[in-house]
Amino acid sequence: AIGLIWGYTQQSDKATDLFYSLSFAALTIVLWFTAADSLMHHLLLGMILLWSFRLGSYLFKRIHAMGKDDRFDKMRKQFIRFAGFWTLQALSVLILSIPIIIIYQKANIEFGAVHLLGIGIWAVGLLIETLADQQKFAFRQNSANDGKFIQTGLWKQLQHPNYFGEILCWVGIFVCAIPSLENWEWLAIISPLWISFLLVFLSGIPLLQKASQKKYGALESYQTYQKNTPLLVPFLY
Repeated sequence: AIGLIWGYTQQSDKATDLFYSLSFAALTIVLWFTAADSLMHHLLLGMILLWSFRLGSYLFKRIHAMGKDDRFDKMRKQFIRFAGFWTLQALSVLILSIPIIIIYQKANIEFGAVHLLGIGIWAVGLLIETLADQQKFAFRQNSANDGKFIQTGLWKQLQHPNYFGEILCWVGIFVCAIPSLENWEWLAIISPLWISFLLVFLSGIPLLQKASQKKYGALESYQTYQKNTPLLVPFLY
């Protein structure tokens, strides 16, 4: 709500993604202070803070370099549409945080192999996302690349490696919750499913594909890139 009011009154996108990432950090810190008594609780706090700081600082740096987020051009002055976006963002924070909330509800968690697997998946995802974001940011900052699209580094292997990394992060956090899940709590799987849905069908890939098609669709090299490069998952999709 604070982010919505600030963004609408200032007509600015420069803190939108920062509010998103800091929401996870704030929630996890509160849960840690009120319920932490196990190694997994401490590790999870570190995981979320590291992810939040990395994503928030990168997106904050990127939006200041860009000046504005084109996604909001048609809704920034329309309060209802703008509020709809912020409501979806708040809902996403809640849904994605379900495994985190469940883990902190469990006392005396015995650290095991499943937790180690989850942390490993999360770490790989964070590394992929970080490298992909930095590669694309550096590419765009180079004036020699004006009018070109990135197809080097991780972007040579996938059209959206940053999203692949983001999904892996939330899969890893869900895996960390698996030893603690009982009965209805298995609904926590909605967390990685939700981020996958958002990025694949709603606010991620569709918008970027549309924008890229408009910019580079006439280029034969881009047509070849789209045809031969997996969209999101190596060898599968």
